[in-house]
Amino acid sequence: MREAPGIELLEQVSVTNLSEVWRGRSVSFGAPVAVKFAAGPASAASLSAEAEIASRLVSRGLTGIVPAHFVAYPEPHLVLPWMGGRTLRHIIDGIRTEDDRGRACRILMHVMVNTAAVHREGVLHGDLKPENILIGEGYLPWLTDFGMARLIHTARLDNQVSRSLDTTGEAWGGTLPYLPPEGLHGDPPSLSWDVYAIGVMLHEVLMDRRPDRAASPEALRAYLPWEMVDLLVASLAWSPADRLPDMPRFCDRLRPYQEELALTGIARIGIRIQRRCMVGVGAFFILYRHLCALALLATYAGIVVLAVLWRAPIVLLCFLPFVILHFVVRWEGPETNEEAALRKSGQVKSGA
Repeated sequence: MREAPGIELLEQVSVTNLSEVWRGRSVSFGAPVAVKFAAGPASAASLSAEAEIASRLVSRGLTGIVPAHFVAYPEPHLVLPWMGGRTLRHIIDGIRTEDDRGRACRILMHVMVNTAAVHREGVLHGDLKPENILIGEGYLPWLTDFGMARLIHTARLDNQVSRSLDTTGEAWGGTLPYLPPEGLHGDPPSLSWDVYAIGVMLHEVLMDRRPDRAASPEALRAYLPWEMVDLLVASLAWSPADRLPDMPRFCDRLRPYQEELALTGIARIGIRIQRRCMVGVGAFFILYRHLCALALLATYAGIVVLAVLWRAPIVLLCFLPFVILHFVVRWEGPETNEEAALRKSGQVKSGA
């Protein structure tokens, strides 16, 4: 039987190869708490590192970090506030409507901002996944399970990859789908690990499936704006050199679209109608431009035929208004300062 001084253990919540989590109650204050017991010496070291990192981040004023207190005796364990037992996994699995998707996106945006703040402190989470993002009151997300990157790296080097392949929740808790390819090769953890994990979760929220079961980027563009597809590709790149290096840069790329992604209700319907109207207007003017070009070509051909048949040079004067109209249709607006500078420098010829 597990034992935590000053805490009444009520029920076991989860068990993995790394730890065992219980829900409990503080005997002194009656507050609900979560107790995480180490599964072995390596796990005990990880729990100690997690408490140290969490305390450091909280002391620096970061929000959305679950505080943790490490206790070494009688057996190594962490004491954390009980957040209700709900995680981002429950939110993602509960997506049924577009409003649900918008709320999940809003939660994930908070996670991104919190993770970006963690990265600015030079700290890597290393094991981001929906199960490690707790949902508190007001649907606010809280990051937990810090300090796992070092343990994951050690396990990879110790040829324990087969244990991580168990995504049933009994071994590594389903970490593998959120782990970048280089994580399986024993490469040292980097901040781009968290970028990859966030990219997987964003793909899961937007497309209802992880990218290991996704379509090609070209197919994704049928469902998402092109910019969002490019951002997903940049966050999920196979090579770390091609991937966004950290979460601050990820957030910078996402900022123009985050408000739209998190919209719900009437606002979400309104933005969709607006987008469709803009697409319709753009398509109309493109069609109009092509029809004008076809009309010009047909008119030119007709005038040439008339001039040949009638042998009347006066007919050629009819070309003048159509030539003017031709240039009006082809005109793409006034020359910008940048275009003028390039033309004057000789890099771009006038009229090209």
